[in-house]
Amino acid sequence: MTKGFWKKLFPKLQLKILMQTILFLQIVTFLGFGGGNALMPIMKRYSVEKYKWITEEQFDRGVVVTNMLPGPAVIQMLTYLLSTRIGKGWAIIVVTIGILPHVLLAVLLYWLFQFLPSKYIFTINIGVLSAILVTLIFFAIQYLKASHKELNLPVWIGLFIFTLAFCLFVPTPYNIPALVMIAVILIVFLYQFIKIKKQKNKEIQ
Repeated sequence: MTKGFWKKLFPKLQLKILMQTILFLQIVTFLGFGGGNALMPIMKRYSVEKYKWITEEQFDRGVVVTNMLPGPAVIQMLTYLLSTRIGKGWAIIVVTIGILPHVLLAVLLYWLFQFLPSKYIFTINIGVLSAILVTLIFFAIQYLKASHKELNLPVWIGLFIFTLAFCLFVPTPYNIPALVMIAVILIVFLYQFIKIKKQKNKEIQ
């Protein structure tokens, strides 16, 4: 049983596939800034469009699931994407090893920034935040267009207003994103339940 478990967890790999996943990990994490959803467009560009590891629908589902889970969405999404190519065990190992260069780089930058005047740090920060903001806006527009196919306009507007109000008017630390997700899930579930019930009543009549 144990032998079968490890065989399933660590399948045999081709060196080419393993190197491709390692390269993918480094490209995504070194070219991306901001973390979280700011890295999702780069992940999609390589995993869906270039390498075709998964379909666009599978990627979208992965984004939804990782945003609903506690913890860093980037690590979760990277592990999911790599697991489709090299299995769960190797994906965990590769992602764990792959983040080490970034930890060292972060420590080095933190040390170097001590020797820079504050005005230069703020200038760098503005440039990075601008790039992140534009990336997130285009990424959000894609999902907003896709959401119109699943939800009608009144429901979509209601969810948007609720989420925006929660983010703007509920102070920290009470504005926990998980609460919004739970509320949205309950609202959508209730809406679908009422819709299905009305359809059944019409069929009976």
